[in-house]
Formats: sequence, structure tokens, C-alpha cells
Amino acid sequence: MGLRRSADQSRARRQWAGFVAANLERFQTAGLPLLATQSVGHWDDLLLHGYFDYHEDPSHFRVDQLTTDQYDALVGLVESYFVVGYEYFTPLALKIEDQARLSSRFEG
Repeated sequence: MGLRRSADQSRARRQWAGFVAANLERFQTAGLPLLATQSVGHWDDLLLHGYFDYHEDPSHFRVDQLTTDQYDALVGLVESYFVVGYEYFTPLALKIEDQARLSSRFEG
């Protein structure tokens, strides 16, 4: 059982690394700290809270600090995240109207 879990974890880490590599420019355009790319857990933490609630962040990054262009890049990045097959959840870090649009696309 431990070997299977390890193989699944390795595959998940590779998939995440692939997503980050394919979208690195978008992470940068959105003005996100490198911490957001460390793992799915870091990314999900940011999307759920708008900051890193469960991970130490010396930069004290908050989504509400983003410019309009950076925020728009973040929304596109979040949408790409769910498009490639990561399990949908409501990204509370986004504005209500963006949450609603994503919800109608990925839950309906």
C-alpha cells in the first residue's frame, strides 16, 4: 500500500510541476510569489484564503494587493488549473462574480 501511495504522490508532483512549467509566465504576470508554485497544497491554500494561511509566507502576500491586470491574470490561471483537471472547489480568494462564473462552468 505504501508503494502505491508513493507512486501516486510522485505522479501528482510531476503533474503539478508540469502545470507550473506550462504556466510560469502566467504566475509571474499575476505577480504571485514563488511560494504559490511550491505544491498543489500551497496553491490551494492561496486560492481558498487569498493568502497563505497554512504555509509560512515571509512576504505576507495577499491577493487583494494585486493590480487589476495581475488579478485578471490570476483569474485566467485559476481557470486553467481547473480546465486541466484539478478538482474544482470555490476559490474564495477571487471576487464573487468570478467565483460564480467558474462555479457555473465547473460545477454545472
